[in-house]
Amino acid sequence: MNQNLMLGMNLLQNKIPLTANAKQFQEYMLDFMQRSSLFMDVMRKRGNEMLNMTKDNSSTVLNFKFEKLMDGSNFERPINYWLARILPPEGVLTDNNKRPYLIQDPRAGQGPGIGGFKKDSEIGAALKNGHPVYFVGFNATPLDGQTYEDIIKGQVKFYEKVAELHPNSPKMCAMGNCAAGYLTMFSAMQRPDLFGPIMIAGSPLSYWNGERGRYPMRYAGGLIGGSWINSLLGDLGGGKFDGTYLVLNFDLLNPANFLWSKQYDLYANIDKESERYLQFEKWWGDFIQFNTPEIKWLVDKLFVGNELTSGKLTTEDGIKLDLRAITSPIITFVSDGDNISPPAQSAGWIADMYKDEQEIQARGKTIVYCLNHKVGHLAIFTATKVGKREDELFVENMDSIDILAPGLYELVIDTPEGEEVSGKLRSHYEARTIADIKALGYNSIEDDRAFATVAKASEALSYMYDKLVHPWFNIYNNPEAANRLKNFRPLRLSYTLFADSINPWMKFFEDAAAKAEQKRVPVDENNPFWQMQQEGSKFITEYLQNFANFRDSIREQMFFNVWSNPLVQKFWGTDTGVPRYTPSMTQFDRDELMKNYQAEIKRNLPLKNKVEALFRFIALIQVQRNKMQEFVIRILIHKARELEPKWSDRDFHEVIKAQAMVVRNDPDAALIALKSFVDKANNAAELSAAVRDVIDKIGDLPTEVMDIARSIAAKLSG
Repeated sequence: MNQNLMLGMNLLQNKIPLTANAKQFQEYMLDFMQRSSLFMDVMRKRGNEMLNMTKDNSSTVLNFKFEKLMDGSNFERPINYWLARILPPEGVLTDNNKRPYLIQDPRAGQGPGIGGFKKDSEIGAALKNGHPVYFVGFNATPLDGQTYEDIIKGQVKFYEKVAELHPNSPKMCAMGNCAAGYLTMFSAMQRPDLFGPIMIAGSPLSYWNGERGRYPMRYAGGLIGGSWINSLLGDLGGGKFDGTYLVLNFDLLNPANFLWSKQYDLYANIDKESERYLQFEKWWGDFIQFNTPEIKWLVDKLFVGNELTSGKLTTEDGIKLDLRAITSPIITFVSDGDNISPPAQSAGWIADMYKDEQEIQARGKTIVYCLNHKVGHLAIFTATKVGKREDELFVENMDSIDILAPGLYELVIDTPEGEEVSGKLRSHYEARTIADIKALGYNSIEDDRAFATVAKASEALSYMYDKLVHPWFNIYNNPEAANRLKNFRPLRLSYTLFADSINPWMKFFEDAAAKAEQKRVPVDENNPFWQMQQEGSKFITEYLQNFANFRDSIREQMFFNVWSNPLVQKFWGTDTGVPRYTPSMTQFDRDELMKNYQAEIKRNLPLKNKVEALFRFIALIQVQRNKMQEFVIRILIHKARELEPKWSDRDFHEVIKAQAMVVRNDPDAALIALKSFVDKANNAAELSAAVRDVIDKIGDLPTEVMDIARSIAAKLSG
């Protein structure tokens, strides 16, 4: 603190050089007044936009035209969600025989559309590649009596509708962003037959997991004693939980940005950042609401309770919600810079569900994760750079992912940022292990015990609240007053106070900004007063960042001091036994599973046709190299279709699965069986020709790949 204070004093005393004169000060002050007028006018527009968005119950920030196909309010158990078809922009053609895409945004405080509020986005990338695209949106206000389980069961109808519209297409690709990842996965658990590849972006499916010293949001429930606070906030809202509470939680993770940097960066770059700022704030300030039982279910079951990865999450009417029920390939997009849904939570579910990568293979599952090392949570599905790289990559790779051999992989981008090769991003799949997943961040038993204690305490405190406090709100309930009071919540006021319909004084800045634009004279960046201002901003930002780091360390320390205390754990009965049971720990069927797996390998060891032989040869290369280029898979499938034109993608997938299984288990036995097949009449010539053709289409191969291929070829001819 003293060091920061001295820095500030030195700044004031020494930053302005003696050459600074009255002219430079005059230029700075002119810029200051013009810049301030322009800044306040942006704040005025921001407030007006917030009021417009929140007045429209069905508002969305989608940058694409759409037509609604289904309205969940008409369901037997009505929900405030709807299904729409995205209409391609002018000049963009889509093919109804291509794989359809269904994209869903999070209902986590704001309205829908963030997955398509830019041209370069998930929706834009799918349309660009000719795919029909559908979107699941929602209204700002939930329907009376709507529960989260109603949504879980009702949304399946949207996926059934898309499948019905595309009976001759490959199975749909479903994308769920952040909290929407839960709903996408829940639908796939109930109707796995409808789905092709499923991609979840920044979805914290394993909420307890994390690393000490990083990403403190997982401690929030424990610091307030569990989920009872959500019931209180819902009661204060007349049965409605305001989404601003969630948005404020996100904002306060980074107080330097929330309280200073976001506004100052706009002010400092007012001549070029206004449009971008308003575009994002249009969504960030589009606040929505939940029914109190909805938010309670989410917090109790998925966050504080962390029940999803136990394999025992069941709805009230007996529907089991088990991640292992999903048969489609699953892609999880995670970022090491994501402080809301960090990799430990977004990928940790894989280690919760499966003991090792061999089990993933034996169960016939294909799981792919893609790790970005720097972008934040929202950038995973909003940033232009991500939209141009990862989002395009996922769309381009979905067909190859759909037929990828069972196993655990990391999808790695090979193309340097900003470069493209023939209009395509180069990437490869690299085999990974459960140890790689745990290296991204995974709880110790001690940490799990602390979170399990929070869950027990939360359950008891919630029960007490419901019995002792909640009835008083029922007696004095006034929904109209509660609805009016929501407009006085701090985050809403931070927008509405600048709206000219609420604050007539803001009208002044509309005219002032117009005049400032006409006579705009930006200050020179070398102006000493401007430089002093920039240094002052850095000082404030660093101070707030240091405060946040100190606050986070204190919060973590408090969490474990309380919930890891042996006396507290003994009181709640969590001091002994396993604190968190997961399917990876309770493998009652593992012996039978592995026995059946070995039997299947034995059945597939002898080769029956030339397509199997081609993939056996490539699998022998892959198992030694431990990676597979994505474009090589496309070339292989193209060649395989030449050999067997009547086969379906599912037929090829079964062959790839079988050959990968055999080669992984025993490469030597797989090679002997391949040699036996090659020795038969005519097989050697055909296989050699097919392999040469594939290699020619691939082009230059790395030396180690050619060495492996030559080695296998030598053994075959030996």
